[in-house]
Amino acid sequence: MAAPFQRCACRIVLRSRISRVQRDARSLSSSGIAGNKSETAPTEEKGSEEVPLVIPRKKKWDKLAVLKALSTTVKRDPTSVDYNFIDDPYLIPRTTMQYKWFSLAKESGQKAAEFFINKNPQFFQQEFAEPSIEAFLPKTSTFLIEEPCEEALQERLSRKALKAATDMYFQIVDGGGTVSQDMTADLLDLLCFHGSRDPGQEASLLSPEEQEEDAEPSRRRSNVKGRMRRANEPAVRRWRDGDDADRLFNSLAEPSARNYCSLIKGLAKYEAADQAFRTYNDMQQKGLRADVSTYNALIYSVKEVRDRYEERWDLIQQLLNQLRLEQIRPDLQTFNATLRSLRFCGLTGRRSCLDVLREMVHLGIEPSLASYTHILSIFNPSNTPPSDILYQIMDEIERKEFTIQDQDDNRFFVDAMNMCLRMNDVELAYRLHKLQETGENWRLLGDSYARSVYYGKFLNLICQMEGGEEMWKWYKNLVPSVYYPNVPAILNILRALEVSNMHHKVTDLWEDIRSLQHFNKQELVEGVLEFMAREKQAPEVQQLFMPVVQNIKDNIEFYYKAAAPARRATLSWSSTSLSNLLILYLRAGELKKASEMLPLFKEHTKTPRAEAMEEYLAVCVEAKDKVKAKAGLSVAVHCGLPKIVEYAENLKSSMTEIEQSEIDAILKEEISVGAEEMKTNQ
Repeated sequence: MAAPFQRCACRIVLRSRISRVQRDARSLSSSGIAGNKSETAPTEEKGSEEVPLVIPRKKKWDKLAVLKALSTTVKRDPTSVDYNFIDDPYLIPRTTMQYKWFSLAKESGQKAAEFFINKNPQFFQQEFAEPSIEAFLPKTSTFLIEEPCEEALQERLSRKALKAATDMYFQIVDGGGTVSQDMTADLLDLLCFHGSRDPGQEASLLSPEEQEEDAEPSRRRSNVKGRMRRANEPAVRRWRDGDDADRLFNSLAEPSARNYCSLIKGLAKYEAADQAFRTYNDMQQKGLRADVSTYNALIYSVKEVRDRYEERWDLIQQLLNQLRLEQIRPDLQTFNATLRSLRFCGLTGRRSCLDVLREMVHLGIEPSLASYTHILSIFNPSNTPPSDILYQIMDEIERKEFTIQDQDDNRFFVDAMNMCLRMNDVELAYRLHKLQETGENWRLLGDSYARSVYYGKFLNLICQMEGGEEMWKWYKNLVPSVYYPNVPAILNILRALEVSNMHHKVTDLWEDIRSLQHFNKQELVEGVLEFMAREKQAPEVQQLFMPVVQNIKDNIEFYYKAAAPARRATLSWSSTSLSNLLILYLRAGELKKASEMLPLFKEHTKTPRAEAMEEYLAVCVEAKDKVKAKAGLSVAVHCGLPKIVEYAENLKSSMTEIEQSEIDAILKEEISVGAEEMKTNQ
């Protein structure tokens, strides 16, 4: 009975839905919406046919439309680390360098697998993929066609085997054969683009001779003229005279314009700017025209061939005028290359920059973030006071979304945040950060190093200019989801908390310090202790400090007890740390633990601060603990602290005559011991 009843219920529901749809369709038709008709449909008589239901056109959705819609509902979790590291808590990074290492772990594993497959192809002959995926197959040095012919050359080009393709080309030519112009141009394009090396060729897989040859130029010269290469920047390979690209180009009887353009761009890319301009002059003498990308490469390399600012700008103008004479329309990269070269033209670049921008507007070319990056550098050299150009840029680009269009696009946010820090303008920094969070602009923030610099400067500016509550809100929002602060950044946070009298946040901060593996940094540990001990807080706050204090003490003692190989950290007892621990124990009412710190001064030959010993003796007098008071006085006399007599008189004022005589005896004994030590040292 249940099944027929369910079918009957379904029919009733279906009929009601159909009637409702038909009723809606009739109402739409009567209002002139159905069928895209603007006029009102005539009223029909009874018994006439019903208006047919008009089904709208099917909308074609992107394959990723559902995922994009879902992604708009999800925001970054500020309490969690990056999604790459959630699966394995062991791989949660503690520093920016670890973030880079762990982020590249997957790619490193892929490269290792590819290396083993290519090294031992005989073990990976069976195919499991259907259809076959050529990229997953072992890359062997054998080819299907061995005879010198154009088909063999095409096979080697399709596999990006440039060395083998070059050898095959010369075999064909030396054997009296011919190669088509398009095939020759394709080979020259690849050779110039990859610097006559096979794509993906790793330095570790090169022969010792090739490694030495590749390493030599990087020792002679840095990436950027006048600046040493940073650790996160790859070494730039140099053009080698007489390599395969030069051989192929010189073997051509009549090089075409495409051949010249390929060679010029390759020379410019691999820092052979002088040779690139010589090749360009030869091309002009033969009446051949270069394309816009070739002019872009030449403009990009102007600073390498001219030393004076005016000469650089004159050469840029010559190239731009040649573009106009040849009726070649410049593109975005042309203007970005021009602006980048103007960065190295001093005052001349500042005078000419606005003319370049006006020409961009005249041609209807929208600047990219790289354009604004170069403008910032032109008007704000590092050795001059900052200008207000960033305000004008932000007024222009605020609330816009950008995509990657230039190789320097990912430098804008870092350079702009650095400018905000130089100007101490936190409101401008908030505007910049909001722009970075607009749409997918965050993708243009750069690599892990650039992100660390950006967020570090942003948080540093907030620490300087905002109150503690606002600073702490931003700190919890950024750490550890997108930023891993280093020791100087945490010290800035401590100073901001101290100014705002937010000492109770030190426990949360210490937990982050431990998770970031900074608990063994001497400078930071002493900074945390000084932060807690500088001023006396309320009793409940002093008790809140105790877990942090005890953890620091245990860490330092661990490094003293550990074997020598385990003591790679620099944690050690210092006069400052011992004195601060003594003060913190006293203020928390832990007189016993404070007295246990006294022998450490003698053991490690450290001198306590006078105010620490004075506070210790005052607590002993208040507690009427004469034994601990005598021990403290003994340490004070042993370390040669000033005002020892005053300490002793304060103690004797609340003691009996016998106890006063004991204090005098301690003074005489310690003073005599100190005198004997001085004689032996002399």
